[in-house]
Amino acid sequence: MEFISLDDFDYFLPKEKIAQYPIPERDRSKLLVFDKNKNIKHLQFINLPDVIPEGSILIRNISKVIPARLFFKKPTGGRVEILLLEPILPSTDPQITLNSNCFCSWKTLVRGKNIKQNLELYPLNNEIENQHIVAIVKEKNPDYAIVEFYWNKNTDFASIITSLGRIPLPPYISRKDEEIDKIRYQTIYAKTPGSVASHTAGLHFTENIINALLKKSIDFVDVSLHIGLGTFKPIETRNVLEHKMHFEQFHVELDTLKKLSTFLNKSHSEQICIAVGTTSVRTLESLFWFANKVFSQKSKNLSLPVEIDQFIWRNLQTKLKPIEALDFLIELLERQNKQSLYGNTQLFILPTYEIQFFHALITNFHQPKSTLLLLISSFVGNEWKRIYTEALNNNYRFLSYGDSSILFKVRNK
Repeated sequence: MEFISLDDFDYFLPKEKIAQYPIPERDRSKLLVFDKNKNIKHLQFINLPDVIPEGSILIRNISKVIPARLFFKKPTGGRVEILLLEPILPSTDPQITLNSNCFCSWKTLVRGKNIKQNLELYPLNNEIENQHIVAIVKEKNPDYAIVEFYWNKNTDFASIITSLGRIPLPPYISRKDEEIDKIRYQTIYAKTPGSVASHTAGLHFTENIINALLKKSIDFVDVSLHIGLGTFKPIETRNVLEHKMHFEQFHVELDTLKKLSTFLNKSHSEQICIAVGTTSVRTLESLFWFANKVFSQKSKNLSLPVEIDQFIWRNLQTKLKPIEALDFLIELLERQNKQSLYGNTQLFILPTYEIQFFHALITNFHQPKSTLLLLISSFVGNEWKRIYTEALNNNYRFLSYGDSSILFKVRNK
C-alpha cells in the first residue's frame, strides 16, 4: 500500500504564536506572499490588490457561522452544552431547518453528566418569552447525539439560536467567546447560514479591500460550503491515506458556474483564478471530479444531492478539462431546469493531488499534521516548510484569528 507519512507534515507551533483575539483592523494583518518563482515577501493584507494580476478572479465561500453552542439544563438543574453540527429534519439544508417553526432535529455534540436517551432539557437562560423550548436527546452514542427541539409556533429556529446560542470558537482558542467574536469570527460577505467554524481566510477582507480589487477588474465568484467540526479533527493514522475525511455540505448556483466558465474562456495567462480559503478549493475541485464521474458514466441525468468520495480522484480517470467540466455541468443543469448544484463532499486533497482550477490560494497558517496543511502542500509541495519557518521567524500569528498568506502554485512540487 502507498504510504504518505503524517510525520512529514509536522512542525513545532509554540502556544504563544496561536492568535487568541483578532487584531483591531481586519486588513492590517500580515500577508506572506509566496510567488510563482518561490520567492517570499512580507506585506500587509491591505497590499493584497497589488499582488494579484488585473482581471483575475477570486472564489470565496459565503457560508455564515451560526451561534451553534447552546446551554441547557436537566430537570435536576445540571448544566448541559449542546453543539449543533448539522441539521437532520425537516431538512439537511441548514437554511430550511433554521427557518422551521415548532420542531427541528440536529446531529449534535452533547456535554454533561448522565446524558441518556429521551432526556428532556430546558434552556439555561430563556431569553425568548413564552416559547416553552424543550430539547430531547433522541439518540446518544460515543461520537454524537441526535437532539430534537420543540417550541411554540411564533418564531423560527434561527431566532431561537440567535438569542440562546454562542459562537463556537475553535478548541485552540483558550478563552470563552466574547461579543467581539460575533462580528470578527465572521466574514463581512457571509450570507448563507450553516457553518459551525469560520471561513478564516476571508476574515481579513474589508469593503476597502474589495473595492480596491474591483477597481483592478478583479472579480468575485461565490460558492457555499458549510464548515463542520471535522475541519479540526486530527489525523490519527501514521499513513495519511488511511485517514477518514469528514463530509461537508456545498451549494453552487448555476449562475456561478456560468460566470466562472466565462472567465476561463476569456482569460489570458496573466489573469488567474485564486481561491479564498481551503473550502473554496474543496468546493470547485469536488465539482470537477463529479463532472468527470457523470461524464464517464455517459449519463445525462443529474441526481441531487451529489456525494463526493474522498478518493474519487485516485479511482477515476479524468476525461474532461476544468473548463469542459464546468460547461458539462452547466449543460446538465439547464437540461433539467435546475438552478443549483448541491450535495456533500469528502474530497481529501493531498500532496500528490493536482489542483485543477486554481493558480493561487489565500489562506491562514494551519495546525501541524492537519488535513489543511496537506492541502497547502498540493499547491507548494515541500516549500510549505520554508514558508512556515519564515512565518514563525517573522512573528506571524497562527490559526483562525492569525495572519494571512497568498501562495502561488508551484508546478514542479
